[in-house]
Amino acid sequence: MTSMVTGEQARRLEMVYGGKVMLNEPMKRYTSFHIGGPADALVEPHDVEALQRVLQWAWNEGLPVFVLGNGTNLLVADEGIRGVVVRVGPGLDDISFEGAYVRAGAGVNLPVLARECAERGLAGLEWAVGIPGSLGGALTMNAGAYSHTVGDVTREVRMIGLDGTFSVKTGEEMQFTQRSSRLSHGDVIAYQALLALRHADPDEIRARTAGYMKDRKIKQPLHMPSAGCVFQNPSGRGAGRYIDAAGLKGLRVGGAEVSQVHANFIVNIGGASARDVLILMGVIRRTVYEKFGVDLVPEVRVVGG
Repeated sequence: MTSMVTGEQARRLEMVYGGKVMLNEPMKRYTSFHIGGPADALVEPHDVEALQRVLQWAWNEGLPVFVLGNGTNLLVADEGIRGVVVRVGPGLDDISFEGAYVRAGAGVNLPVLARECAERGLAGLEWAVGIPGSLGGALTMNAGAYSHTVGDVTREVRMIGLDGTFSVKTGEEMQFTQRSSRLSHGDVIAYQALLALRHADPDEIRARTAGYMKDRKIKQPLHMPSAGCVFQNPSGRGAGRYIDAAGLKGLRVGGAEVSQVHANFIVNIGGASARDVLILMGVIRRTVYEKFGVDLVPEVRVVGG
């Protein structure tokens, strides 16, 4: 597939934002699935001002932009992603504390943030210790576990539009719902959030954190490349239980396999393509619907192509 970003455009973009532009960069290097074709161009802005310059440049050039965090909960097509991929990470991962409030950059790793808060005796993010994504990704999909979500503790989100304009939304204005938020529309990017936690005994917080991590290690295939839970949990029962009851654990398509540990995980056992995963997801949805009348809704985000 022909790239939308020319070499000349890449050179101009490097001058505009002051960083390297990686052309035809394999996305499998940036996703927890280890799957994905090339991005036309990939950049890693080192601060908010550089992020703004990248977005304004792409807007003026008429190029599409895809925002990438830690690459979890994501399946990138084998054909890759057209336009500019903006990776929000180092340089946008600051953390500061004021009482029970935490202000953190969207690029911060969620487990790192959870542990930093735990060490300071701040409760409310213990559940996030085993979620490998970034804060920005968590805000976008309202990530959660153990009956908690990031939306529960979010009080303010600072954002930037694809045209480079800044805005601020309160937690109520973020439209947090199950695995969705105001950011899911793709027209704005979070670069910082204010979270409201609560003071508690540090030893109790550490104990809860350790308990959640232990539970994940037992119940999830953390040693294998995956994108986390593939389907949303239907009301009243976990998606994994339906998939398991359908006898689909261990089912393979190419290098993609329904995990033997947790049926709502598809793992890359080696050389899996996005096509392998999509075919396997289709088989799972069809089989579960035929057996139980339940239509599983994908939670993993499919992009590119």
